[in-house]
Amino acid sequence: MKLESWIAWKFIFNKKSLWNESLPLALFGLLLGVSSLFVSMAVMSGFEYTLEKSMTDVTGHVTLIKKRRDNEPWIELSKKLKDLEPELKSVLPFTYIEAILARQGQVGGVMIQGVDPVELDQVLHLRSRVITGAVDLSAPAANEKPKAMIGKSLAHTKLAKQFSIAPEGLKGGDTFKVIVPLPHDIDPTQFRRKIGEFQVSGIMDFGKHEWNERFIISDIKTTQVLAEVGERYTGLLMRFTDAHIAREASVRLYENLGPDYWIRDWREVNENLFEAVAIERWVIFFVVLIIVLVAAFNVSSALFVNVIRRYPDIAILKTLGVPQKSLLQIFSVQGLFIGVVGLVGGAIGGWILCRLFEFYQSRFQLISGAVYKIDSIQLTLRPQDLIIISVSTLLICFFSSLAPALRGSRIQPTQGLRYE
Repeated sequence: MKLESWIAWKFIFNKKSLWNESLPLALFGLLLGVSSLFVSMAVMSGFEYTLEKSMTDVTGHVTLIKKRRDNEPWIELSKKLKDLEPELKSVLPFTYIEAILARQGQVGGVMIQGVDPVELDQVLHLRSRVITGAVDLSAPAANEKPKAMIGKSLAHTKLAKQFSIAPEGLKGGDTFKVIVPLPHDIDPTQFRRKIGEFQVSGIMDFGKHEWNERFIISDIKTTQVLAEVGERYTGLLMRFTDAHIAREASVRLYENLGPDYWIRDWREVNENLFEAVAIERWVIFFVVLIIVLVAAFNVSSALFVNVIRRYPDIAILKTLGVPQKSLLQIFSVQGLFIGVVGLVGGAIGGWILCRLFEFYQSRFQLISGAVYKIDSIQLTLRPQDLIIISVSTLLICFFSSLAPALRGSRIQPTQGLRYE
């Protein structure tokens, strides 16, 4: 096979064939198709990865919500959970309340999640999501308000534009007020309001568009006092050794704990969206693969031209005793050579396009968060995507070379030397 590969290399990479009119166009079309495949798969995988990372960073792997209104200590419940699931690393108690944010006479609906600041870093990965300020839920000083972290859209877009507040919006150290509706002490059909005031300790990018618009994270004791629930908590956020075992773990926990708890994993929250991405990934792959198929026809045409130009050389090889099988291998290897060149060039082109996408994404809002749930994508290419693209490209180029290879291997020596 070494001889066949050497001859195939000489047949393709020389001025007589490489610089003819058809082969550069065929290579360019193949490169364009492979680049498109790389970019499309990187976008789809990046979308899924970005959404997954947002969910696991902000809510952990599994969320457990108590249906009973009791004062069961969260430490005892966490010990029970760890006995049931050895892969459980840590748990974080939280209290969830809905409120209305008020500032400078303007209001807007928000979600306040109180968490235990001691266990915060063990379950949630928020430090990498800080835009300004810090992840700080420490107890306030005597003359300070309780600290809170808010989403970037809540700080800048929602308050500054929708409510026509100062152009810079909220920033670290600013204070804002929230109004919590509570049941009336006398008339159960009425509500009474309670006002709480917070100081911004950090502005975050929580990853999801609706979280950035409405999400506030504060100390659990502060939210318990604000909601007047005593020592009760809404539930627990859990982190396991691996995010992909959360589905099975949540099912086992529900079977053991019973209907008194509502349990769901990070993927279940956006199950429909993840399923849609999985389907769209293959649809986009096969649609973009058509570009590679079209380029393969050009490759086949270029190889046909090369075979015709090599009639005298083929005749001489046959005269020297080179068998038909070896000639078939020579022209088949040419298709693989072109496939490898197109694959490598397409990978480089795809990498450049991905960097350009990230560059413009950081300066212009290319993705609507209101539509796609996230407003930026961290492009990534999974190993299985790379394998599928590489195998598909090489197989297409190999099969596109079979027809020219058969034509070249069947040429008779007299036919090749007729015009010499």
